[in-house]
Amino acid sequence: MQEYATKQADNSISEAQARRKRIDRYKACIVWLFLAATIIPSLVSIILLIQVHSLEKQVLAYAESGDGDMNTLISSGEALMSNPNVDMEALTGEDMNYWIDPEGLEPSLITGTNHNAKRVYLTFDDGPSIYTGQILDILEANDVKATFFVIARENESYWPYYTRILEEGHTLGMHSYTHNYNQVYASLDNFEADVEQLSQFLYERTGEYPTIYRFPGGSSNTVCDVPMTECIAYLNEQHIAYYDWNALNGDAVTEELSPEKLVENVMNSVRQNDTSIVLMHDMQSRHNTVESLQMLIDTLKEEGYEILPIDEKAPLIQHVPYDTGFEEAAD
Repeated sequence: MQEYATKQADNSISEAQARRKRIDRYKACIVWLFLAATIIPSLVSIILLIQVHSLEKQVLAYAESGDGDMNTLISSGEALMSNPNVDMEALTGEDMNYWIDPEGLEPSLITGTNHNAKRVYLTFDDGPSIYTGQILDILEANDVKATFFVIARENESYWPYYTRILEEGHTLGMHSYTHNYNQVYASLDNFEADVEQLSQFLYERTGEYPTIYRFPGGSSNTVCDVPMTECIAYLNEQHIAYYDWNALNGDAVTEELSPEKLVENVMNSVRQNDTSIVLMHDMQSRHNTVESLQMLIDTLKEEGYEILPIDEKAPLIQHVPYDTGFEEAAD
């Protein structure tokens, strides 16, 4: 009996020890599960924050690369969105909630006396870019001349495009040195200095001083801190004609417009005008414009439009007109 009692006691001790081990394992599992539920999300959050910070640095680096192409795109888009001459809903097919109609601004559209039906002037702002060569190739293949309102690219790899534009019979115009609205439009002195700097820059690249200009955001832009009439007066004093547009494809407004939609946007306006100046953008973040160009040229030719570069015979299309016309400024 004593031996049996001893065995029973030993079994009870063994069972108690086994039970304790199971309980200890359960406790350990609970602790690890708790740690996993609290520490792992924290670690994941830290890793994600590090990745976000890295991506932010990459975005900033991209914005600063390519001579600020992303910054140029953002400023172009914002200026167009707030321009009273841009119908956002017509361009995008959506009710854009950031459409602004500035109070007291009722710009008019004028064309010069040389008003010819079925004429279209294709213009490209903000270049040169990595796609300028493709644009020029398409234009050359179709025997079409266009107008390029350019900015200053400090990267020397872009410089041959300034010369090529002229050599292939296109018109080279100015669109500000930096395209930084806060700098260009900070004061009249800033505006004058920017025009002079870009004019000299292009002369040094091409041997010619440009004689036409397009205001960043258009002459009816709402971001200028100085009276636009003062900027216009300065251009006229320098015998520089400025051109706005009465048709645009909407490429700076959103990147989601297909090539077909870009062409549709242009043609919707062109068909309502006797003479049209079309606004497009030459930017490395907008390849859809390049993809749409052949389709646009084909459509214009099929409908009987003559495609021309802006020259002294081109009618002045200006959102904010000035008393002095091109003919007087050119004397």
